[in-house]
This record gives sequence, structure tokens and C-alpha cells, in this order.
Amino acid sequence: MLALATDYGDVEIRGEDLSSITDAELKKLRITRTELHRLFTRGVQLMKSRSDRVRPVAHKTFDGTWRVDLFRYTPAIDLLMERKPAGRAKR
Repeated sequence: MLALATDYGDVEIRGEDLSSITDAELKKLRITRTELHRLFTRGVQLMKSRSDRVRPVAHKTFDGTWRVDLFRYTPAIDLLMERKPAGRAKR
């Protein structure tokens, strides 16, 4: 999974979604298919041997290039990663 920071907010992209992203969607996200694949690969590399409390986020730097960094999150502050507590089923 890679979070892509865009003008429209963060967009979560999973590996199985890469091939189905249309040219129109890429244009809206302002990224090329080649660059998206490069960023996804970089995110996978960064996640090797990392905890599950970080996630790769791709963002544009001030000079217009894309970069991937790992960001920490907690379920309390990151609603995308929020996990429901385990509990007993109600009858």
C-alpha cells in the first residue's frame, strides 16, 4: 500500500490496483504511470523490516520531484488506519 498525497487529499493505492488506474486518473493525480510504479516500488523497499505502525507516503517536494517517506501513525489520529477493538458479539 502507498498513500499518495495529492491536491485532493491522500489517495491509497494498493499493488493490485496499479494496473487498473486509468490515464485520466493519472492526469487528475498529476503523476505518470512510470513515476507511480517507481514510488510504489520505493515504498515496498522502505517497508521491509519496518513496524506496522508506519506507512509509506509519496509526496511532491518543493522542487516538483516525488519522494516517498515513512510516516508514523496511531489509530487515534489516523482514521484510515483505525482498527475496531475486539469484543464479544451481541445477540
